[in-house]
Amino acid sequence: MPQVIRPSGTGIRTQSLGFPFPAIRGQATMHGCLNRIAPVAADYIEVWPGGLDRFGRPGGMLTVLLASPSPIPTNDFNHIIGVCASKDAAGGASMGFTCELRQGTVPQLALGGGTIIAAFVCANLPSTVGTYYRYRLTTAEAAQITLYRLLGLRFVATNARGGAPRTCRLHWAGVELPTAADPSNAHTRLTPEEWRRKERGLAITQESDRQPTPTTARPF
Repeated sequence: MPQVIRPSGTGIRTQSLGFPFPAIRGQATMHGCLNRIAPVAADYIEVWPGGLDRFGRPGGMLTVLLASPSPIPTNDFNHIIGVCASKDAAGGASMGFTCELRQGTVPQLALGGGTIIAAFVCANLPSTVGTYYRYRLTTAEAAQITLYRLLGLRFVATNARGGAPRTCRLHWAGVELPTAADPSNAHTRLTPEEWRRKERGLAITQESDRQPTPTTARPF
């Protein structure tokens, strides 16, 4: 059976020059907002979009550290990132965010450093809670992870044209990993595209350069 690692009690909210500090809504801590079995509409971390400050840092950057898995995965299959986010109902602009899985120490991640394992973009966020975004790492991406206890998710909100600015609301996040019982030479879960390729006798490719899969059901 797969295991899910959730945000640990450590979170990093970075205030870039000229941009508001990411705000905690509904709970006293970042951990209280994100470490839920299911997301709650009133509990979220609000991130403002923006450009780069004079140090080259994006406005409204948020990084959450992940708890250590047990046991440590022994293969590179079935590493899946799940996120639930929405946008502020006020304003008219479309909203999105970039999510990066990074590996590094707390000081490295706080400065936007570390190693980028995988990155994906979620565009056109809904204004209501209930849509999840699921991204499966390729085996090449997963193979870059060398220290599972030093992983974090970094979020940067993006604001498109189309009306008054909005904010990004992050409600829930987690990463599904294989356990020691999962075979090292097979997928335990396949996307519809992977099943089609397998049935045709083609090589199985994983979600890498495509948009993350949105779903209304929990991704794990």
